Amino acid sequence: MGFPSFALALALAGPAPAAPGSAARLPLGAVVERIQKRYDTASDFRAHFSQTLTNPTFNRKSTSSGEVLLKKPGRMRWNYQKPDPKMYLADGDLLWLYEPEDKQAFKQELKSSQLPAALAFLTGKGKLKDEFEMSFAERSPYGTPRDYVLSLRPKQAQPQVKEMTFVVDPETFHVVETVIVDGQGNVNDLTFSDIKVGSGLPDSTFRWTPPAGVRVIDTAKLGR
Repeated sequence: MGFPSFALALALAGPAPAAPGSAARLPLGAVVERIQKRYDTASDFRAHFSQTLTNPTFNRKSTSSGEVLLKKPGRMRWNYQKPDPKMYLADGDLLWLYEPEDKQAFKQELKSSQLPAALAFLTGKGKLKDEFEMSFAERSPYGTPRDYVLSLRPKQAQPQVKEMTFVVDPETFHVVETVIVDGQGNVNDLTFSDIKVGSGLPDSTFRWTPPAGVRVIDTAKLGR
């Protein structure tokens, strides 16, 4: 149980050539700096998301969609709407997974959830250049010719993220798609749309109490 690896969710290749009449392409360092600044200066973030999870070992693929909301410091909420409603919530101390159809909720201490750096960055924690080796992606199937497509590899090995791709809008410098490959080769592709930053999300968005009749499972006690 954990966040969508996200979920979220940037040397050898040079920048793609500029299309006729388009603005000059920025070097890698400038792109990373602008992405970091975009999220460092945003007090909150909300967007619609579409997620595709691919398990190559069993040749399985699943899709889902919903809304993601984030607010500094370290709070986030993923409201899954399709195909089944569920919610992931980090309130700063606890991580919750609520499954309303099953009338159950899982909780764990946030510090033990190993929040991926890709998501920590979106909530204002950590610096991309400190966490990842970054380059422009070469011959990537993601994004469009106008986008900046960045390849990221963790400087320190982690099972949740073996490699990652960011698709970045060249005008807003929003990350509009993240593609995360974990240590087992599973692929988590998240695309974001209708992005809003600094919209004034209330703190109450990230407070949640299990409804009456919901079974609460503390993951720290499982297996004891």
